Amino acid sequence: MSITSLSFLFCFLPISLMVYYIVKKEAKELVLLMISLMFYALGSPQYLILFMVSVVVTVTIGRLMASYEGKRPRTFLLVVGVIYNIGLLAFYKYYNSIIDYMGLKKIIEIDTYQSLILPLGISFFTFKAISYLIDVYHSRVQLDENVVHDALYLSFFPQIQSGPLARYSEMFPVVDKSEKQRLFNEGVYRFLIGFNKKVILANVLSNITKEIFSTDPGMLSTGYAWLGSICFSLQLFFDFAGYSDMAIGLSGMFGYNCRENFYYPYMTESVSKFWRRWHISLSEWFRDYIYFPLGGSRCEKKTRVYFNLFVVWILTGIWHGSTWNFVAWGLGYFVLISFERFTGLPDKLTSRVVKSIYRLFTLLFINFQWVLFKAENLKYGLRFIKRMVVYTPNELMDKRTAFLLGDNWFFIILAFILCFPVVSTLENKVKENAKAYFAFKLIVSLIIVLGFVWSLSFVIVGMNNPFAYAFF
Repeated sequence: MSITSLSFLFCFLPISLMVYYIVKKEAKELVLLMISLMFYALGSPQYLILFMVSVVVTVTIGRLMASYEGKRPRTFLLVVGVIYNIGLLAFYKYYNSIIDYMGLKKIIEIDTYQSLILPLGISFFTFKAISYLIDVYHSRVQLDENVVHDALYLSFFPQIQSGPLARYSEMFPVVDKSEKQRLFNEGVYRFLIGFNKKVILANVLSNITKEIFSTDPGMLSTGYAWLGSICFSLQLFFDFAGYSDMAIGLSGMFGYNCRENFYYPYMTESVSKFWRRWHISLSEWFRDYIYFPLGGSRCEKKTRVYFNLFVVWILTGIWHGSTWNFVAWGLGYFVLISFERFTGLPDKLTSRVVKSIYRLFTLLFINFQWVLFKAENLKYGLRFIKRMVVYTPNELMDKRTAFLLGDNWFFIILAFILCFPVVSTLENKVKENAKAYFAFKLIVSLIIVLGFVWSLSFVIVGMNNPFAYAFF
């Protein structure tokens, strides 16, 4: 089930909220756990049993670790828990690719091979499970007698599809009534914003990117290729950031805080800083559970620091996908981030003009990286980029580019504008004037509500694509 579907909006969510707020305080987490499992059953029914078993296994291992004082049994349990979760992720995520790559499909008859689809949100569950186990191992969190809470942390439905990757220490309900009411109100507001981002912007832009990225690179014109790459950069941001907004909003409706996951990433000054703004919870997960344990930046030998970065970015690329274009995508970020670390750029730059040039270079690099990310394979991605770099006219494609721009210019321009903190900047300017501030908030709220109604019309007519990260 998608959280942008009509069945979720007008059936699942209102019933879930009603039941959650009717039951007694002691039963709320158990009810929310049941709601989360029901959501998973509706979204990925064939893997519900596997998901429940994984939750039980992970929580059991975590509880056993907490009960032991000796390091050896705790270490053994941690290794077992991590291997179990990574093993499941690796099997479901890379089985098809391994079969294809090794040519086993031709050697043996595998009728069910193509039916092995990814369980819903398996990567996000795996990362939460590993962080839970490691935090328990290092006694960063204290487990009480409420086992349901542990299971709810792993299966909380607003975050199961695409994050954000919350930590166990953050997953506690707000108790204060006034704070809970504020969180609920802000949650509804945030959900509507995310819904509009996803449906009005990401879904419309996806129609352009689907068409262009399904075209043979030999047929692309330079303009057509650039339109596809820019639209995909915008689409992916509003798809993923929109989902994060909705996840934060839904968490708030049920009385839970949820960490931010995006902060205007295309305003970045460098490639390194881009990943402090994009999918923040994933970047911090790799930093805390991979980079720091390897030694991080504290290693005496600089070569070891770059090795640590290499491991992080290779794993990041492999996590996103099993084809070579994702490996190249991860290596690309490793090279540029290592370059910035070695040279001290752009912090050493003093000229505004040079800094602006480097910022433009950063955005171009990120755009090329998204082409590799979107491409079906490395060869396609490189041929696509070649068409972008080497000017290639094609009368038919150029006319199609002009048509798509003419038909979608409003959504492209709106998406570009909203990549920057235009609304928050205007809000800060009128804050000191009470009447102006009230009028501003009223206008923005009306726009968001009208946008939601408009979005619903898109969903009703079938313009509702799945989330880009739903089955990562």
